[in-house]
Amino acid sequence: MSSKKSASLPTGSRDHDHSHDCGCRYEDFTALSVSGLHFRRGDRVILQDITWQVMNGQHWVILGPNGCGKTSLIKLITGYEMATTGDIAVGDAHFGSSDWREVRKRVGLVTTALTHFIEPGEPVLDAVVSGREAMLNLVGSMSRSQKREARELLEAIGCGYLADSRWGVLSQGERQKILICRAMMARFDVMILDEPCAGLDPVAREHFLQWLHTLATSEHAPSLVLVTHHVEEILPSFSHVLLLKEGKVFASGRKAKALTSENLSEAYGARLKLEKDRGRFRLRMME
Repeated sequence: MSSKKSASLPTGSRDHDHSHDCGCRYEDFTALSVSGLHFRRGDRVILQDITWQVMNGQHWVILGPNGCGKTSLIKLITGYEMATTGDIAVGDAHFGSSDWREVRKRVGLVTTALTHFIEPGEPVLDAVVSGREAMLNLVGSMSRSQKREARELLEAIGCGYLADSRWGVLSQGERQKILICRAMMARFDVMILDEPCAGLDPVAREHFLQWLHTLATSEHAPSLVLVTHHVEEILPSFSHVLLLKEGKVFASGRKAKALTSENLSEAYGARLKLEKDRGRFRLRMME
């Protein structure tokens, strides 16, 4: 029988007492800092002079057309690619001067790319606990406390009924939630959600976004970064926007200033009108 009771959302983020005007809470603590970042692959320049800061408790959206560098930026932040020049810091740990394996543990990553590397027979609890060490497919046994924490996370996300299941039988929506639990097992400063609604049908997407809003507005919410192609997925709880164009920062800052029809039209190279209805956005192409 399914166990879908609501519960408070435990998080793996570091506790800080913080406050924010969008319902989030934060203090003057930098969760993620990118400074003067450049990235080349062969002769091709992918990212140029990216400078960006995420304060603790802020929730950001990264937007931009295909090929603007969103995926490359996430790979650099999570240590799966190395920058050509520039600095990346997660909390007080810097790539290059700190053990990158330890820095990576401070970034919770939710991406559908991970789903291809988890074995179909992997138990759900193992998939969740493996996030503590930022590994895929748990090696060795888990402790009682780890098992208890993983079950608590699954209950909090409404997936307690999946605790004894295996990865291969989960739906796409269930897998996304398990990946979030996996990320929350780590002691992270920021959680990155890379197109988490990809592959979800409209109803599953809305259920997922409602849950994400609950997480974003919970008392000890981590800093969230949502990478998406769709303005419809930008929730009221997301306070800031980073808009990329051709590997550069085109606009960055509070949502009301950065997310405009003019900025989106320029970034995407088309006449676009941004509309808002009951706190949610939609984008319309003008003739």
